[in-house]
Amino acid sequence: MASFQRILFKSIDILFNHAQNKHKFVGINVQKDIVYDEEYPDICALDIYRHEDKIGFKLPTIVNYHGGGYLAGGKEYRVGIAKYLVDKLDVCVVNVDYHTCEQDRFPQFTRDSVKALKWVEEHAEEYHIDLDNLYIMGDSAGAQIAAHAITVSQNAELADALGCVKPNLRFKGALLFCGPYDVLGALTSPSVLDIARGIGNKVLGINTRNSEELDAYPLKKYLNLLDWIGEDFPPCFVGHTKYDVFCAGQGERLMAELDKRNIPYVSYLSVKRMDYHCWYLALKNRSAKKLLAELILYMQSMLKGKIPPKQCIVYGEKKKKEKEKSE
Repeated sequence: MASFQRILFKSIDILFNHAQNKHKFVGINVQKDIVYDEEYPDICALDIYRHEDKIGFKLPTIVNYHGGGYLAGGKEYRVGIAKYLVDKLDVCVVNVDYHTCEQDRFPQFTRDSVKALKWVEEHAEEYHIDLDNLYIMGDSAGAQIAAHAITVSQNAELADALGCVKPNLRFKGALLFCGPYDVLGALTSPSVLDIARGIGNKVLGINTRNSEELDAYPLKKYLNLLDWIGEDFPPCFVGHTKYDVFCAGQGERLMAELDKRNIPYVSYLSVKRMDYHCWYLALKNRSAKKLLAELILYMQSMLKGKIPPKQCIVYGEKKKKEKEKSE
């Protein structure tokens, strides 16, 4: 029987599928269902997007991990954002599928994420991927998975502990949206309908309400990617919203760690009440367009070899202040 949490996230996929993924983009080539792990061919596959005019050309590449609460989602629900980035930028986008926690517990999805990167490394010439211009991206659970994959790729101890084959890659940037970066904090903080704990129980296979059981969890040391961010972590674009019912405050925790290590980032925080978790994926939404415009400016600068200086953009604040003043 499907869990409440999985039904919730699957319903989100279905409800917002049209708004996120049914936009028409012209001239985009898609290579679908390329298996990156032969042991799990039905799960571990990826899609590659590039413009038809760029077939055969080596391109900067964004490796993207979908969200879904570690329970649902899929690369087919990130068609819209992949095509949008290809349409706006001279890039290739790789959308990755991975095990959900109901198929296998942590750290399997982390192993998958790193295996996908290893596949990218080994097949870069065949698929015309520029490894000198490699970016990693994710939303919600995918943002945590993407950021964790970076730390695994940069740290042999973490890679060994989680059973990952460490790729030899250097990331130019990370594009992270609405992720639960402080995993233990998310597990132990109150959430709507206690969703975070419910997901945590499934991800870890333990009762996260039981502090003794959580403390005894053998991989506890390796859960929080924030504890493993080093000075070589790449520059970031961090998208988040004040009214995120799943991951509110998590973007600020990530930025605090980046500040400690002087890692440059651009933060885009929406304080608009209707900007929900991962709102930017609804491409035609006015507020989504604001974030996406900033993301494109960020990537255009990065692709020219210019890292934007630290910046904290707050959307919706001006209107809010004007309303307060009029009252």
